[in-house]
Amino acid sequence: MRRQTHRQLKLDALTNTTAEAARRCGVTQPRMNDLLRDRINRFSLDALVNMAAACGQRVRVELAPA
Repeated sequence: MRRQTHRQLKLDALTNTTAEAARRCGVTQPRMNDLLRDRINRFSLDALVNMAAACGQRVRVELAPA
């Protein structure tokens, strides 16, 4: 049995399938699978913010000096 990530557990709580999660987030199922498999480098910050907003999440970005 494959260990579920934190995102997958949240996904399971909200939806039954990745197809349903993709529909709610306004992306295709392959894009949702990329996100769930930690292929984060395939997404722009704008795309991630839009997906979060489509799922009813609020996004806050904080910048700190290096």
